[in-house]
Amino acid sequence: MQAFVFLLKKYLTCSIGLDISQAGQGCMAEKSSETISSLLLGDYDFKCQRFANLEQVLEIFQQAAFKKLAINEQFKRINQTLLELILNAPRESFLLPAVLEFTRNVDVRKILYEPYLFSSFEFWLNHFSGLSDQENYAVRSKIAGKGIPREDYQVFFPIGMGKVFSGTHFVTAHLSPDVDTTIASFWGWVDAFAAKVGNGLHIWGLPGGPPDSPVTHVFQEMFGPSVFSHAARMNGNLTLAAVDVVTQRNFIKANMRTPISSMDHGLNQNAIILVDENGYYLGDWRSSDVETVGQILILFKACLRWFENDLHLKFISLFTKEDLRKEHLLKCIEEIFIISIADSEPVSEFSEKQKQILTGFFCQIFNLSKGLLSTFAEFAQALVKLSVNELWECFETVASWRRSELFDVHGKVIEDRPRIFCQLQKIIDQMHQAVNAVRSYVERLDVAMQIKRLVLGHPSEYILKDTDIEDIRFKIKNLDYLTVAVQDRNSKLFPLGVVWANHVRQGTLGTVAFRDFCNSEEVRMASYLTVISVIDHHKTSLNTISPPMALIGDAQSCNVLVAEQAFILNERYGMGGMSEQFVELQLKQLNKESPTTQEVRLQQRLLQRRMAAQSASSCFVNPQREFAEYLLFLHAILDDTDLLTKVSSRDVECVAQLLNRMKSLSVKKEVEIIDLDQIPRTKDFAKVAAKVILQNEDMYSVYRKIYAFKEQEVELNLKLCLEGKESNFFQDTKEQNGCCRVGQTKIFSSNVPIFFENICRLREAWYKKALEIYNNRPGLDLHLHMISTIASAQEVYTGAQGQYSHQDELWGWIPDQQTAKHHLGNFLNAFQTAPEVLGNQMEVLLTRSNADGLEHIFLHNFRPIPIKRVDKGLPLFVLRFKAGSLNSRKSMVTPYLPRFIA
Repeated sequence: MQAFVFLLKKYLTCSIGLDISQAGQGCMAEKSSETISSLLLGDYDFKCQRFANLEQVLEIFQQAAFKKLAINEQFKRINQTLLELILNAPRESFLLPAVLEFTRNVDVRKILYEPYLFSSFEFWLNHFSGLSDQENYAVRSKIAGKGIPREDYQVFFPIGMGKVFSGTHFVTAHLSPDVDTTIASFWGWVDAFAAKVGNGLHIWGLPGGPPDSPVTHVFQEMFGPSVFSHAARMNGNLTLAAVDVVTQRNFIKANMRTPISSMDHGLNQNAIILVDENGYYLGDWRSSDVETVGQILILFKACLRWFENDLHLKFISLFTKEDLRKEHLLKCIEEIFIISIADSEPVSEFSEKQKQILTGFFCQIFNLSKGLLSTFAEFAQALVKLSVNELWECFETVASWRRSELFDVHGKVIEDRPRIFCQLQKIIDQMHQAVNAVRSYVERLDVAMQIKRLVLGHPSEYILKDTDIEDIRFKIKNLDYLTVAVQDRNSKLFPLGVVWANHVRQGTLGTVAFRDFCNSEEVRMASYLTVISVIDHHKTSLNTISPPMALIGDAQSCNVLVAEQAFILNERYGMGGMSEQFVELQLKQLNKESPTTQEVRLQQRLLQRRMAAQSASSCFVNPQREFAEYLLFLHAILDDTDLLTKVSSRDVECVAQLLNRMKSLSVKKEVEIIDLDQIPRTKDFAKVAAKVILQNEDMYSVYRKIYAFKEQEVELNLKLCLEGKESNFFQDTKEQNGCCRVGQTKIFSSNVPIFFENICRLREAWYKKALEIYNNRPGLDLHLHMISTIASAQEVYTGAQGQYSHQDELWGWIPDQQTAKHHLGNFLNAFQTAPEVLGNQMEVLLTRSNADGLEHIFLHNFRPIPIKRVDKGLPLFVLRFKAGSLNSRKSMVTPYLPRFIA
């Protein structure tokens, strides 16, 4: 043990550092802008902080001394080590990647029996670290890379006036998460963790796991391979378990020798549990046990009291005899100690049930197989085996009187009153001490627990940390609480705390923040969770029990809204990796009489840096954290807008800001590489601005690798689909409005040849899936799937997008039911008014098997377009249109879908 502590201190105080020397503002000398600016953003080397000498630290946990420790001590040592690593890091750090690396290394080495995740450390931080709220917040700030006043996080969460929500807080993506919701929810989780929104855990919800996207690999490159496995909860349901509601409030651990009389339940407000010398769980001592176990002890102590009184009486009576001889003493001893417990006076007055319980008591607690038929001498011998020797010693003392000087050689008592009374006083005192020793033994907590379990047959009621809330509610019944435990390799249990019945039965046990959606249909959430925060750019349908922080905006990506709020916080407290002196130098260089609009903006941002340095010296925004969130925001926006092909002015202005800020961070100087001032603010502003941005060399360096990989992925998944193997070709599909199933597959021009060569087989694969879904869920009777061509990186950069010779398609199928026909008619009637449909050169393809019915629907509900019939084919309709013109299911199809009305 001492060796372990020595090695740990050695590494923590001498060897543990960071792979980069500093992480905050002014951490590196300002480099020449001319030298660095030639490095494109796409080639920027993102260096996140890592804990140095991590291997040596982890070696301590592989040593035999550590492995011999109890699980609670192992868990404590590991978390204390991680905490020391964090505390020893520079104040303005961004340690999330380093912490994830630590958790992954502990986990893959199987150091603990249970998985060791990011939430494992937060659980220890909340319950066992002993840190004050201020110290806890400082640790969270280092991990998150932002040390700002908690109230500033009100831009994301309703935590004004110091409000802390009860229970676990989820920041969740929607089902089948795409890149937009993944990134928005990730940074939402990081901010929620930093702000300590709730008093429990903070969970990143990613139902179904990360999207199959190149951006997923960007995540892992930035934060390590464990970012999803150790930071996200990827099951499809938002539910709580015991670990989410466990508390140590009024949680009292008592050792085995604790007297039950010293245990105070405080009007059922205290939870008392028994643990062994290593802290392992042995059982609960509940307020209800006091009476039931106490009744048995009362019966037992009545027998014990009678035995003590009987000894007093018999010995006093013995020594009143005129002719007292040794044989009289031997007979008296036999009458006292050889009498059976059943023949004692109290037992004769007990009911049969009481006798039965008392028999079990002697059998189970003292291992007396004869129970009440055992003699008091046998009882005294049984106590010796339990290390309670006083009663047997009393028996031996009395038995030794036959050889004492109280009797002469003829066995007659010597008339020596002082000596006789001295012996009587001695045996009476010894008996009194023996009785007290026995009473102290049976009133120990471990013995009381044996009575509860072995005599009364009341098993220990506990739950494991992963027990679901509904199972807890069922199991807790009329109990005040349940102990939450975790198992080690030997199936021993270590108590984490308790779950109180009055808490677990409350209507709200935790909170949720939605990112990139704002309705309960897109996530499976338990009824005991309530939504407190929403950021979304879609339709909204939500009821909450209290006012949430709701940010609903007209943007093409949720991350546009998130980025705008991040700009506010980062400007207020961030220095962008620059020293205050260098900020002043740049301001002097920009101090002109007639500055341009661009120069005014640069001055404005530099003045904000000055304010950040002067007014909030204790606050910080780590530049690596800032660059990381900007880069991921940018990837999300590019993904959701299909490389800025569907954008508003708000979107392009946000992207321009992201690029300018990223470039400034990379060169450690306030610069602009995108200037939209020269573009006229006409109705085509967004389109022209998008083109300017996409043809910027830095921007191209960011998206070219991702989109080259996307093209390869589309072709790979297309081939897998054709081979009947698992593929994500049709994965982007959602069930909407109770009756619609709508999907979209995006392809590049390079994928077009192989797609159209196999289009019939692809339609058949989609149709079979639609038919399968309908057979299982007849309510879903309108099935649509859009094939959209999107521009490649090279096409966008050279301005060649939109020059296609093929047509995109919308596939549709409905069963031969009147309701389905009604739904299709409603959709077409609304869809024809979409701006992207008006003026679009369209045609519809029908097969003769269903042409009459579908043609009638199109003729009466859609604008006039050519209708073509073919003799063979699936019972689908195929709506063809200009390639690239309909590229967003969310904005160009979803708004026109019918809604099921019961």
